[in-house]
Amino acid sequence: MKKIIIIALAALSLTACKKSIEDKAAEEARAYTQKFCPTPVYNFTRTDSLGFDRTSRTFIYYCALTDQMDDVQVLNEHRETLRQGLLQSIRESTNLKLFKDNDFAFRYVIRSTKNPQQVLFDATFKPEEYK
Repeated sequence: MKKIIIIALAALSLTACKKSIEDKAAEEARAYTQKFCPTPVYNFTRTDSLGFDRTSRTFIYYCALTDQMDDVQVLNEHRETLRQGLLQSIRESTNLKLFKDNDFAFRYVIRSTKNPQQVLFDATFKPEEYK
């Protein structure tokens, strides 16, 4: 009888420590932001932070455009190319596999560096798009 109680308590303690996938996502977003953000500018883009919305199960990448890409007219000319490039990077990312397998969404909010209040691009990619 004593062995059964010990095994039951051990099993309960192991399951009690398990994090939900949403907890893991929130933790990864926070850790990425603390460790890497803001990222260096690469291809006229800087990632300012990574967030996670539990309600919609969405990772939110907050980015900014610089130099010649920080222009509404230029961005409008390349909007579809940008959208397809982001979608392709989600499809190819092995780092996101766990979250893609669990049908998370990925949103990109891209602002102007010259005028940080101005959102130049905002797109959400859902599982039906990247799978």
